[in-house]
Parts: sequence; C-alpha cells; structure tokens
Amino acid sequence: MPLSEEQRLNMIKKRQKILDSAITLFASEGYEGTTIKKIAESAEVSFGNVFTYFKDKEQLFLASVVEPLGTFSEQVLDFNTDAEDPLVELQEMVTKHIQLFAGVKSYLTLVAQVVGQPHRYPAAFEQLDQFHDQLREKISCLIKNGQHKGVLMKQDTMPVATLYTSLLIGIRLNNTDTRYSKIWDQYISPALQLFGPIN
Repeated sequence: MPLSEEQRLNMIKKRQKILDSAITLFASEGYEGTTIKKIAESAEVSFGNVFTYFKDKEQLFLASVVEPLGTFSEQVLDFNTDAEDPLVELQEMVTKHIQLFAGVKSYLTLVAQVVGQPHRYPAAFEQLDQFHDQLREKISCLIKNGQHKGVLMKQDTMPVATLYTSLLIGIRLNNTDTRYSKIWDQYISPALQLFGPIN
C-alpha cells in the first residue's frame, strides 16, 4: 500500500530531524564520540528508526557533511563575477557571507573537522574540496573583473580568494555566539581590504 502524502511528509521531517541532530552531535563530540544511540535520543526517535533512513553511522556522517552543502553552496555562490561595479558586488558578497557564516556554527564546525583530517573522511572531503575550488575560482573571477576596471590593485587573485575563504571559516570558529550579532558587522570592512580596493 503506497504512503499517504501526510506519511511521506512525516518521514521527510523525521529524516531531517535525525540529520540535524547528527550534525550537531558530530560537530560537538566528533565522529568517535557520537553514537547512533545519542543521535536517536537527540532526534527523539527510536534507535532502530535511524536505520530506516541511514544504513549506518558512516553514511549518516557523510550525509551530515554533504547534504547541507547543496543549499549552503547556492547561497555562498550567489554573486555576479561580471558585475558592472565590482566594489559594490564585493561589499554585498562579503556582507552576505559574513551573515551566512554567522548563522551556521554546528555545520561549519563539522566542515572544519573534515577539512582538517581529509585522510579520515575522504568521501566527505572530496565534496567539500570541490565546492571550495568552485568558490575560490568564482571569487577570483570577480577580483579579476575589479582589477580590469581599475578599482582593485593588481595581485595574484587565487591567494587572495584562498585567504578570504580561510578568514570566513576562521571567524566562524573563533566566535562562540550562535546567532548573528553586531560584532560580525565589524568584520566586513577588514575583509574587504583583502581584495585591494583602490581609493
């Protein structure tokens, strides 16, 4: 007998609740410190119910890293490399990124664990590395646009893009607050200086 629409939606919600609990626990307690039992308790589902949605802990860990990356990458990559005014585009991009990174602490803590130990999590690292390459390349193109228009100083664009992405993750990991606050606004202007604006 096929599932009703209500049953299907309930299953989607339950799976997401398990995934959200897993992200939080993997981020705070690491892979070894996180058990399926802890995830089930946090998600308020039975131990066996977790396996309805995920084959094992390894698959759940991979899903915890990779699945949020789709939505996250769409938001992070939402800027125009061919903008008529590259300085305005950079300002808007940095502001959006700062706000976004301020709001996703658990996930980015988990990302930092994977990036810091690529040999332990090769499948998850590969997905994150592809996204990072794509982001750096796109930022590099925006910087080149600004250099071409004479509003950014000439410098090698890829190291600048790499420094910028490193700054974003570093700010997130060094701030203990879990919500967006005024202190994050103070990082926008210094971050913009990385790109070498010509005043």
